[in-house]
Amino acid sequence: MLSHIKISGLLIICLTLSLPRHTLGQFWKLSQYENWKREMLASRESGICYKTQFVNTLNPELRQRQISYCCDGYVNRGSSEILKCEPICAEDCAHGICLSPGYCECAPGYNRERAQCRKHGD
Repeated sequence: MLSHIKISGLLIICLTLSLPRHTLGQFWKLSQYENWKREMLASRESGICYKTQFVNTLNPELRQRQISYCCDGYVNRGSSEILKCEPICAEDCAHGICLSPGYCECAPGYNRERAQCRKHGD
């Protein structure tokens, strides 16, 4: 009988320790730069072009194939199976995003000056 009381007491203590405690909500806000970057990347064109190519096959209906490739001014950062075409900006695009070939969009708080994105007031 005494052992049942000890076991019941231990069980009550364990249950008390595992009860949920009051917690505070935690929220994280993306920085203005992260929001801007995500929106700019979402609006950027894919840079993928398509062309029709004819190949020799036994079945004449399968001769025409559509081939995808990176358009002029884009470079493939993916693989030959999964294209990830990114535009090429010849000028420095630090503190910005290359949105299309030769066009760099500066991040918030930066202006395009002398082929670079420079902080306001510099």
